[in-house]
Amino acid sequence: MSQTLVPFTQDHLAPAVALFIEAYRQEQAASPLLPARAIDEPGWISEELHSCLDSPGVAVVEEGQLAAYMLTGPQFDWKGQRCALVPEFCHSATRAQKQTLIQSMYMHLAQEWVDRGIHIHLIGHLAHDTILQETLYQLGFGAILAERLRDLSDVHVRDDVTIIEEHDMSRLVELDLEHTGYYPKSPIFLPKPTDEHQAQAGLEAHIAQGDVIFVHYDQGQPCAYITVGTSKADGEGFLLRDTNTAQIKGAYARPAYRGRGIGTALLQRAIQWAQQHEYERLFVEHETANVHGGNFWRRHFTPYVHYSMRYVDNTL
Repeated sequence: MSQTLVPFTQDHLAPAVALFIEAYRQEQAASPLLPARAIDEPGWISEELHSCLDSPGVAVVEEGQLAAYMLTGPQFDWKGQRCALVPEFCHSATRAQKQTLIQSMYMHLAQEWVDRGIHIHLIGHLAHDTILQETLYQLGFGAILAERLRDLSDVHVRDDVTIIEEHDMSRLVELDLEHTGYYPKSPIFLPKPTDEHQAQAGLEAHIAQGDVIFVHYDQGQPCAYITVGTSKADGEGFLLRDTNTAQIKGAYARPAYRGRGIGTALLQRAIQWAQQHEYERLFVEHETANVHGGNFWRRHFTPYVHYSMRYVDNTL
């Protein structure tokens, strides 16, 4: 069949939303905890796609029908270079010939991005779409972030681990600075602020917006903590916005306290908090290169979205 690659226009919005919703239904079958908002409110996805119309975007048309689309989302400076993000809702393709459809769309958009001086390419994608993941891998993308869900069933914890809810943020500044100092090290290599006043302000901001921080103390010193609250309407987890979802917004255990059931006890307190506030699910986002944290989240949560990244030679 004849396929034509054309610029994405407003006329493609409705069939693009239908394509994404079909892909979302397939992901929901593999991740039943995903909320129905994207299906029940197609206007929400349409509005988000409409906001991207002024950025580079392509559509593949086959016998007058939309077979695939890919739109550029936010463009920003990151890692010292310009970056383009294609969120998970900004692309989809029919299952037939999905690999070649993604290849042709990315090949076109990647050239537009490089011509504009954009050399970091980020694509969010539904976690159980194995065809898409393999296609991106072959195009040179590697994992960078994962978004995961779990239900609010209890996890098994030791009886002798004491967890308290902390209200005095000054007691946690040193531990929080150790946490931020963890990210610039191998293999994450992600810079984070290390200013004491910023750390205090960040902790206070969590409390101000209704988050809670649970802490494990040993001999009067904080050794591990977890922060939980309502999933942000303008932050991570786009597909969970306004869906009664709780979010793990930070967690850290000092090296000597890992592997002793303390992290699980902290998670259980976060689950209990979510239960008490009648949330429907619990969400976490993490860097895939975060070995210690990532291994913990993988044991307790199921992925529903991955983000993959590709660097392009910036001398081009």
